[in-house]
Amino acid sequence: MPAVSAHATAADARQTDIYRRMTPKQRLEQAMQMNRQMRELMDSGLRATHPQLSADERRREIARRTLRARS
Repeated sequence: MPAVSAHATAADARQTDIYRRMTPKQRLEQAMQMNRQMRELMDSGLRATHPQLSADERRREIARRTLRARS
C-alpha cells in the first residue's frame, strides 16, 4: 500500500476540523447528501453497463450493493 502523502494527511485533518465545527443537523444533512450522490453515481454506472435493467431493477441492485458493502 502506498504511503500517505503530507498533502493527503493535511487535507484529512482539515476535513475533520470542518466536520467537528458542524452542528449535528449539518452533519446529518451532509451525510444524506453524500448518500444521494453515491446512489446517483451507482445508478449512472448501472445504466451505462446494464442498459437493459429497469429503474426498479437498478434500485434493487443499488440496495443489494449498499447492504452488502463492507468498510
